[in-house]
Amino acid sequence: MKKFIFLVMLALFSIPLLTQTQDMDLKSVNFPQAFIQAGKEYPAGEYWVVLTTKDGQPLFTVQNAQKELLFEELAIVIDRKGGGTGSSFRVKKALVTKQEYFRIKVTTPGQWLMGYFLVK
Repeated sequence: MKKFIFLVMLALFSIPLLTQTQDMDLKSVNFPQAFIQAGKEYPAGEYWVVLTTKDGQPLFTVQNAQKELLFEELAIVIDRKGGGTGSSFRVKKALVTKQEYFRIKVTTPGQWLMGYFLVK
């Protein structure tokens, strides 16, 4: 019986770890204003965004409507307490810092992952 309880607890604690290593498809994200990334200008509009991991670092991949990779942006990660143990995530998009940046914020159990895009 103790072995069964241990295995159940191990499985429950493993779920958040599994979801953090998988890609999170944020689908179509509307960038409300033109923005600049690595010196290149991109128009306002719909972009396909995926939160993924590369070499152990979380990053946002931004693709055009045909899902061709445009660029990758390293995510800013902030650990947070009281994040729960569920496997769901929430996405918030907003203009921040006096509308100087467009931010995509992904809230996962125990973390915030954020990408900032300089508005033109």
